[in-house]
Amino acid sequence: METMTESMHQIAIKTKKETVSMRIITLVTLFFLPGTFISTIMSTDIVQYKISDNGKSQEIFQLGALQLYLAITLPLMFITFASWYGVYYWVDWKEKAKERVKRMRGGV
Repeated sequence: METMTESMHQIAIKTKKETVSMRIITLVTLFFLPGTFISTIMSTDIVQYKISDNGKSQEIFQLGALQLYLAITLPLMFITFASWYGVYYWVDWKEKAKERVKRMRGGV
């Protein structure tokens, strides 16, 4: 019986570590997703590299394009994080409410 308890404890520790890893992956994805989506739509011409008539490479920076990109991406990123935060805590709240009801009814 003691071996089984130790085994279950090890499984719980591994599950906790995997949960933390999945949250980190989720946060990184949520951070990059809005910017990637908007840059794909805009086909970002923020920085252009062209070869001029004399054969030299030329870099053109578009400040207006960068400002538009940031004006769209940053609020969208905020909305994405806020939505994730809201859904995460709403689901957590529902689970805790179920547990409270279960305890009130005499369950474990």
